[in-house]
Amino acid sequence: MIYKKYLDISGQTYEVKLYYTLGGWNHFTSQEERRGYYLSVTPVQVNFDDEGNVVSRTTRMFSGVKELLVEVNRKSKKREEEALEMITEERIEKLLQHIGVTA
Repeated sequence: MIYKKYLDISGQTYEVKLYYTLGGWNHFTSQEERRGYYLSVTPVQVNFDDEGNVVSRTTRMFSGVKELLVEVNRKSKKREEEALEMITEERIEKLLQHIGVTA
């Protein structure tokens, strides 16, 4: 995982993260996934310690959504930085709307 933040919207916590995946066959969706950098938004329950570190994190399968930002042939710092620059509030709001959340 490259980037992660938590949003609290109307008492529900959402995890926003950017990550790299090798792609390949997804046995849960029975679809081929492309290799690259994905942005995802997932509703979660998170418990933090006194210093703000995550102690536990709970989520439901298939409750979030993801978007391929940059498709790649191999992992690279340049393409990672490109994907990081593509993270905008508008893009996050679009993903939230896709799972039925209005910010």
